[in-house]
Amino acid sequence: MFSLTGKAAVVTGGSAGIGRAIAFRFREAGARVLVADRRPSADDFDFISIDVSREDDVAAMFDAAQRRFGRVDILVNNAGIQPLGVGLGGVTGALLDRTFSVNVQGVAFGLKYAASRLADGGRAINIASFVGVLAAAGTAVYGPSKAAVIQLTRIGALELAPRRITVNAVSPGTIRTPAVTDVPDNPEIPFICRRTPLGRLGEPEEVAALCQFLASDDAAFITGQNIGIDGGLTAGWMDYDLEPPSNVKDGRWFDET
Repeated sequence: MFSLTGKAAVVTGGSAGIGRAIAFRFREAGARVLVADRRPSADDFDFISIDVSREDDVAAMFDAAQRRFGRVDILVNNAGIQPLGVGLGGVTGALLDRTFSVNVQGVAFGLKYAASRLADGGRAINIASFVGVLAAAGTAVYGPSKAAVIQLTRIGALELAPRRITVNAVSPGTIRTPAVTDVPDNPEIPFICRRTPLGRLGEPEEVAALCQFLASDDAAFITGQNIGIDGGLTAGWMDYDLEPPSNVKDGRWFDET
């Protein structure tokens, strides 16, 4: 199901975390995979070292994939940095510049070259975040960068539609990756587990499974969407401690006199 046999995929930021899980999932589904990352991959994937904030590097990534595979069918714009915990008081030009250069320029450059280098009927998948949809204190830099990714997804879907290339975003909640679990006594973990309706963190493999579906022929009529994979976190509050008013009794409303 959701076979990627015969497809060629490029996954940015594929050396670790969600990107690594996507690369493995795609390969298991039959795709040839090029991992593009600043850090070498410890796995046996085809690999190219790039910085997605540099347009020339992104162009070189597509060139490398086409030399190795003869075509590119799938692009996953996953590479990003995560300056969480920075509120408005901590915003600096340097931090904004670096975050947007990686998280936003990287996606914009990826889509720019996808428009001319992806095969007709190809797939572009952008990894956004739940904080690109749900505002939270301490996300004054990271959140806006991921909101921009979601908007770029919509623009890309419109512009690439004539070639039947679909463009979708995936917005994970808090996922069990080293960026989360390697933080000693990370307060985010119990907070998210308490607030998430399903009561747990997500797993990288779950995000990868959604990406596999979006990359497959079965998802040919889905484009321009931002799909949350967050255990219900962005659906609403789990706890809202309110008592019904005194004029609500036995499931009925009584007008006050």
